[in-house]
Amino acid sequence: MVDERPLLPSLDNDPAMAARLRKSLSSLAASVPDPAFKKLVGEVLDGKTDLRSAFDTSTFSSALGPLVANAGEKFADMPDEEREALAEQGRAHVDAEYAAAKAAEAKREEYDPTDDDDYFDNPPPILQ
Repeated sequence: MVDERPLLPSLDNDPAMAARLRKSLSSLAASVPDPAFKKLVGEVLDGKTDLRSAFDTSTFSSALGPLVANAGEKFADMPDEEREALAEQGRAHVDAEYAAAKAAEAKREEYDPTDDDDYFDNPPPILQ
């Protein structure tokens, strides 16, 4: 069973960023061929290992080192306009995730099955 708690304590109150981190780790595991790395990320996502401990392992650093170096080279070679467009795309994506998480949280807060007043203030369509 996947543990859905935030992977870092600093993300306890930021469900959008917590979801983004989970998605990013899943993408990394899919793109790195090293089975030990895939297993380590799986343990983090399942809540068996915490992210900080996993990050300190040689498995994590040996898998990410080449990816980070390659990304840095690509970024350095990228024209300024392309960098700015990529940054704007990232900001828009994160803003959309925050809006979706905020809407989902508001929807969860709206409904309280134990609140009788809410039931009668907002009756289901069949009772209207």
